[in-house]
Amino acid sequence: MIKRRNFSLAAGAAALGLPAFAQADVMRVVVGFPAGGIVDVIARELGEALKPHLGGRNVIIDNKPGAGGRIAVSAVKSAQADGTTLLLTPASIMTLYPHVFRKLPYDTVKDFAPVSTVCLSTNALAVGNHVPAKTLGEFITWCKANPKEATYASPGAGSGPHFLGAQIAQAAGIEMLHVPYKGAPDIMNDLYGGRVASFVTALSNAVQPHKDGRMRVLVTTGEKRSAQLPDVQTAREAGFPQLTMMEWFGLLAPARTPADKVIALHAAVQKAIGSTSVQKSFATLVMEPQAMAPAEFATRIQADIARWGQTAKSLNYEAIDG
Repeated sequence: MIKRRNFSLAAGAAALGLPAFAQADVMRVVVGFPAGGIVDVIARELGEALKPHLGGRNVIIDNKPGAGGRIAVSAVKSAQADGTTLLLTPASIMTLYPHVFRKLPYDTVKDFAPVSTVCLSTNALAVGNHVPAKTLGEFITWCKANPKEATYASPGAGSGPHFLGAQIAQAAGIEMLHVPYKGAPDIMNDLYGGRVASFVTALSNAVQPHKDGRMRVLVTTGEKRSAQLPDVQTAREAGFPQLTMMEWFGLLAPARTPADKVIALHAAVQKAIGSTSVQKSFATLVMEPQAMAPAEFATRIQADIARWGQTAKSLNYEAIDG
């Protein structure tokens, strides 16, 4: 016999179009980065907004940092495929890493069921104030005139910004020396101090320093100009449409998670990111909310894997052990 309270929860879940879960069930969202980082913040904002749409279940954020996010990916791959454990990850870990590392403990396509994208992030190319350029075109001219000073920083070799910087140089027909760092704070210090010319980064890292006059964003990679920096051209406007790209942050479940649960979870994400709290939070993070449906998300993942593969090949990038 179903107890009255459990029956009520099950009925509530059914009314929401969700599979019925036991009262004690919780949703565990695994994040491959430390608490306080941007991926963790996205997860916590989403988790709070999801609760009303999950039949009363709690949402726990489980931080498993290490190995550039790969520890968390492996943990979710091995989790029970019952819809109670999800991975929240930036795209690069699932779509770029297969071309960066010779051996990965997971297969993006075979080991996961895409649930939904959550938001999109625009990238940017910024320069220090010692570089006189105010546009991408002027920066290209400056690089050609100052080849020994033409450098760009990224948060690590094999990262999305590393590849994007190489793409910018390739598209512009210039040579830029890549300077890898361990994180944005060290990059900012060297950019402000004139020790590196430019910085390829998520736009969220660059908006306030640009507004404060500590550095200049020359171009963004979104489909349209950023609402936060409406004075800055997009790559398309600057004459380089091939550099238009946005990185997604998305939820994936272990492979073999039942399709009805995947669909129901996607519906919950759609409702959650439509909430006022999430909209405001993502705007502050310079993120664009998006809930791509599972089938469309799966197609996007495979397309991104192929695109990064072509980029790695064109740059003669050799995969590393990791």
